[in-house]
Amino acid sequence: MELRVLVVDDDEIFNLMADIMLRNLRITTRPRCFTNGQEAITYINEHNEPDVCYLLFLDINMPTMSGWEVLDQLQRLPNHHHIHVVIVTSSIDRADEKTAAAFELVIDYMIKPLKREKLEMLKQHKKMAPFFS
Repeated sequence: MELRVLVVDDDEIFNLMADIMLRNLRITTRPRCFTNGQEAITYINEHNEPDVCYLLFLDINMPTMSGWEVLDQLQRLPNHHHIHVVIVTSSIDRADEKTAAAFELVIDYMIKPLKREKLEMLKQHKKMAPFFS
C-alpha cells in the first residue's frame, strides 16, 4: 500500500516548513500541500485508489472550511478507513484536543510548530509503522 502525505494549512510558510521536515525525516519524498480543506478533499476524491492510504497534517483554524468541517467530510468518504489525520494547530485549548479525539480518523494532535521528535514518534504509531518498517 502507498502512503500519500497531505499538509492542509492556510499558512503557506507553515506548509513550506512542514514540506522540508517531512522530506528530511523521510516521512515522504513528495508531500502535497493545500491552503484550504476543500482542495485536499477534492484531491482525495480524484485520487481514490484502493491501494492508497492518506496521512493528513490538518490545521483546525482555517478560513472558508475549518479543520473540523474537513474531518466531517472525510469521515463520509467511502475510503475513510484509509485516511489518517494528525491535527496540527496553534490552539492549546483542551476542548479542541478532546474534540479531535472524538474523530476516528485522528491519530495524533500536535501543537505548532512541528517538532522532529513528535514526527519520529508518529512513524512508530500502529497505523503508520507498516509504511516505515
